[in-house]
Amino acid sequence: FTDTQGSNSNYYSANLIQPIFRVDTWFQFSQGKALGEAAEAKFALSQQETIIRISNIYFNLLKAKKNLEVARLEEQSIKKQRDRTKRLYEEGVSSKSEFQEAQAFYDLARVSKIASEGQLEFAREAMISIIGDAPDIKDLNDDFPVSKPDPVEQDQWADLALANSFTLKASKLNATAARKNSQAKLASHFPDIDLVASITQNNSRGIVGFDPQNGATFGPNGIEQTRYSLEFNWPIVTGGLLHAERREANALAEQADQQELLTERFVIRDVKTKFTSVLTNLANVNARKASLESSNFALKATMVGYEENTRNIVDLLNAEKNYFSAQRDLIAAKYDYIISTLELKLASGILSPADIYEISGYLDS
Repeated sequence: FTDTQGSNSNYYSANLIQPIFRVDTWFQFSQGKALGEAAEAKFALSQQETIIRISNIYFNLLKAKKNLEVARLEEQSIKKQRDRTKRLYEEGVSSKSEFQEAQAFYDLARVSKIASEGQLEFAREAMISIIGDAPDIKDLNDDFPVSKPDPVEQDQWADLALANSFTLKASKLNATAARKNSQAKLASHFPDIDLVASITQNNSRGIVGFDPQNGATFGPNGIEQTRYSLEFNWPIVTGGLLHAERREANALAEQADQQELLTERFVIRDVKTKFTSVLTNLANVNARKASLESSNFALKATMVGYEENTRNIVDLLNAEKNYFSAQRDLIAAKYDYIISTLELKLASGILSPADIYEISGYLDS
């Protein structure tokens, strides 16, 4: 702005630039979109892993609770035999060695109960560390189905994993982002085209006329210009930095591709391993059920033999110990089967809260 002896002028100029052709920016946008989707896949995977973690803690607490119940029953049962043997020893009917054998079994039962109490406290503290409380937990009823996974073929689960695994999705999206970054670095050598709009206004106030009587006459005088143009910018020499960044981006893209391939192989191996684990735990549950029935039958037979003096106290206590041990094994096998089923769904990418709701439907009311 200038002002000289009654005349003044002002000048305004504005430029508007609209990019028309930016190849590297487009690839950077695609890269950001792929990274955003990869983050969503990782978040979904974290949700599934949280389901597994909470389920593990819950069933570990439930297992510890059931084991303590069995340990207390075992202690009470062996204590009865110990007290009976002690009475018979004091009456001179039984030998001292039989009483000492019974006492040893009773001491071991007490140790087992104390250890079970400790395990229950550890499991309860683990629950508290996650949810802030240790609520009264409920056991599964006998209606809970223990059956083969659906679908029943291993390859079908592998196909599910390839289509749904969030681990694999995140790896693929990271590889896509790395390729887009490599393309963006390459496109930095391409030309840029911009649409440029320029508006210029020049206003001035000066002498527009002269009268000998009145002197000079002042008035406004303005000029406004609007111009549109396309600007073409192509870097000819960019130096070694961009070339080094391009080589680095290509190497990272190749690394991401290899990581995607390794992740795919890992997912397939993992889901097949989890499928085998479910079948193994299923067979283990059925075997433990049969073992419990057999140990119960053996205990009853040993009791009869002990009453008829054909079996001694050690045989009876061993039979009781085997019976309670079979109960604990069945409890562990049942919960291991449930966790392995959930882990199979996690490996295949189809685990959801609905699976937990389905299990909770079999909890005792």
